[in-house]
Amino acid sequence: MNPEMWARQTAIPGFGVEGQQRLHESRAVVLGLGGVGGPAALYLAAAGVGTLVLVDGDCVETSNLNRQILFGFSDMGGSKAHLAAERLLGLNPDLKVEVVDTFVRESDLEPLLKDSQLVLDCFDKNADRLAVNRTCMNLGIPAVHGFAQDFSGEIFAVIPGKSSCLACAMDESFPELEVTPVIGVTTGTVAVSMASAAILFLTGIAGPEAGCRLIYDLVFPGITKVPILKNSGKWPLHSPCYRFS
Repeated sequence: MNPEMWARQTAIPGFGVEGQQRLHESRAVVLGLGGVGGPAALYLAAAGVGTLVLVDGDCVETSNLNRQILFGFSDMGGSKAHLAAERLLGLNPDLKVEVVDTFVRESDLEPLLKDSQLVLDCFDKNADRLAVNRTCMNLGIPAVHGFAQDFSGEIFAVIPGKSSCLACAMDESFPELEVTPVIGVTTGTVAVSMASAAILFLTGIAGPEAGCRLIYDLVFPGITKVPILKNSGKWPLHSPCYRFS
């Protein structure tokens, strides 16, 4: 590790060299490298996470650029996973990157996730999110799920055996949008929140606030906290309009 790169954060009381070493020894998986996953991965690399597994089978399109800040016009048609790895290694050459340039199925998730301390679920389809939740619950791996739409976003952290899980908050009958309307700063807000939760968890400073919907609204600033009890019924995560419901 280059101690100068992280001098500002090792100077934080309670973080120190010990926290930095824990980050360096950690392995996290980022599922989806779009508007949420890309910035989250960027902050984890900058913080000094040792190994990141970057999973995305998609290629860069023009419509991505309002929110997917890892990419630019020169990247059109390129692999998001490989381009993201290149950007992150440019920021942190000590980073170990595992690139998974494919669209994963539920049967693919267990070998991808099993050796990780934390999973950041940045997928944009509910069926995929629930597949990640099932796999993480089976493996006993904590996860942070991120959602963004319009001017609103939220995160939902799960610690298996201790908190409610994503299946307590939603089910596969919740309707999918073909195209999700969103402004880029919303995805960035969710990404930073996910990265913050990950860094605190991986350093051992604090666990994520598991089992709660933490909802961010850029039009009416503030955070709304909605606790979800285990098997408490199906709350529709990522409702089309939090503000007007």
